[in-house]
Amino acid sequence: MRALGANREQIAPMTASSDFARDGVFANLDPAPDIEGPDMGIAMDMLRHPGKPNAPIPVLRPTFPATPDGMSVTWLGHASAVVDLDGVRMVTDPVLSQRCSPSQFIGPKRLHRAPLTAAELPHLDVVLISHDHYDHLDTPTVIAIARAQPEAIFVVPIGVGAHLQAWGVAPDRIRQADWYEQVDLTVRGTTIRFHAAPARHFSGRSVARNLTQWVSWSVIGPHHRFFFSGDTGMTQSYVQTGRDFGPFDVTLIAIGAYDPSWPDIHLTPEEAVAIHQMLNGAPGPGILLPIHWGTFNLARHSWADPMVRLTTEAQRLGFDVCAPRPGATLVAENRTGTAFFDATWWERCA
Repeated sequence: MRALGANREQIAPMTASSDFARDGVFANLDPAPDIEGPDMGIAMDMLRHPGKPNAPIPVLRPTFPATPDGMSVTWLGHASAVVDLDGVRMVTDPVLSQRCSPSQFIGPKRLHRAPLTAAELPHLDVVLISHDHYDHLDTPTVIAIARAQPEAIFVVPIGVGAHLQAWGVAPDRIRQADWYEQVDLTVRGTTIRFHAAPARHFSGRSVARNLTQWVSWSVIGPHHRFFFSGDTGMTQSYVQTGRDFGPFDVTLIAIGAYDPSWPDIHLTPEEAVAIHQMLNGAPGPGILLPIHWGTFNLARHSWADPMVRLTTEAQRLGFDVCAPRPGATLVAENRTGTAFFDATWWERCA
């Protein structure tokens, strides 16, 4: 099946030099138990208590300026966002298919429509990927972007480039980084740094696990910077990330899909706030923009539970949260944009 991507033999040459792989297999710095996936009991719980909203989710069709400038984030749902950073435009973990699955006939289905299709994305300079799970690396979306936007560069964790090449992306369009490594890209005279920080998660698109790396990204421009968690559990390694690269104008941090059966590889909302604090220190101008919630039902919590808990904890500690409805935009410098036109949208959907 094409969606599976590259096999072990194709991935191995790319990861052979990594200091974090043993016999071609990666492991977390903070050990996490092996994740076998939901058993039958968990699956039945999810069917009995589906994490769905009680009202239709409002989706805004986004508009983008012809020339990216400053620091803005347009949330497309789940971990997908268009980010304008100092004149460079990128998209994070673009998943615009109906299902996050190797098949569009089975698997987690969208709870809201995508704000736009892959063909409708604005001109992109960078496609930024955190790891190779189906809800973060979507074959149809990647192929569509690669064909429609031949100048876009893919910045990915080490090993993920093998999947892209299997789908027809030319090697000269792929930049890979292992933990603590950095990719520098210069676009129209502006240099952006992408630093790969250790996340606490796992990888794999088939039975074989952890053949490719998983990362969080610190993205640094000349005037602004943002953090993109991808998927992660709690780890103190983000303290060093904050010291080296913080504070950030915006942190895009996952807040959903937590469950008692896998406590170490996804964040609770309270842990997301704690990581925002590690990255930024005391409350300041930095904004936490929650991702990885609301679009797909991937755990047993209710649809609104991530946001209820996140806002409660952020308010308790004095940190600012902006939760755009899908398709809405946060302009970070002056805290404007369509993200603020309907700030209570998720409460009505709950």
